[in-house]
Amino acid sequence: MKNIKNKNIWIWTVILIILSIFTIIGINNKMNKNFVIKEETLIYKNLPKSLADYKILQISDLHSKEFGTNNEKLINSIKEINPDLILVTGDMFTVSDISIDMNEEVLVPYQLLSKLATNYKIIYVSGNHEEGKDIIYNGDDYRTRDRSKNNAYNRYRSKLESLGVTFLENSSLQNYNDFINIYGVYFDSMEKNEYYQSINLDKTKFNIMLCHDPKYFHTFANMGFDLVLSGHVHGGIIRIPLVGGLFSPDRTFFPKYDKGIYKINNSYMNVSTGLGDSILKRVFNPPEINVIILKNK
Repeated sequence: MKNIKNKNIWIWTVILIILSIFTIIGINNKMNKNFVIKEETLIYKNLPKSLADYKILQISDLHSKEFGTNNEKLINSIKEINPDLILVTGDMFTVSDISIDMNEEVLVPYQLLSKLATNYKIIYVSGNHEEGKDIIYNGDDYRTRDRSKNNAYNRYRSKLESLGVTFLENSSLQNYNDFINIYGVYFDSMEKNEYYQSINLDKTKFNIMLCHDPKYFHTFANMGFDLVLSGHVHGGIIRIPLVGGLFSPDRTFFPKYDKGIYKINNSYMNVSTGLGDSILKRVFNPPEINVIILKNK
């Protein structure tokens, strides 16, 4: 009789474990089909008065994911936020989404950004997935890439540029809105110590760096950037309560910068968990867009 009782306990334990696993999977799948709006207020001592309450929207790591038909949920939320500026920090598509002779207008990020560009200024830095295709189609050296080549990636860029989207890749946009300088760095350039070393910041302006990979924050903080925006890490993919993100795309555990706001000296960095997935699916790590509100101390 005792053996039968113990057997029943084990059976019910296994059933409860299985039900719990399916419940967790169901909750996680539902979480991943929606996105959260993560809002942060950053306070600066010498912020130009015209930038008080300035609202920046960061979009990162879409990986061609859609929220509603043609991303209508995402677009409607952005319209409600009504940002002053949209900054895109890379990996808007996955490298396998684009082929050399495809119609680039069917790409999910093209459809999204082309609709947003009618109402908002958009500035875009590439991630490793854009950079991967750029290297394949246009050459290793960013300084000699031929944008007149007829391939889907060049057309993707040029058509978005014709709609007013600015690509910053080892380049800058100076005196935007009179008080903002915005820089963008190619993903591979940071590994090679290129471009950024030549930057001479005008400290009278509010200086923003768009860099897909957050691991270089200390470099930009030491240079005096006011704000760095990054993504790439996907929040560590699997979020462990009270610990943080588990994985880095660099195949390391527990990345130093995985999600949210970090500060070194007078510099802030926001690391977006992004909106899409890569090879691994998110666990307890909802997709997000980020709203950064600037305040004067």
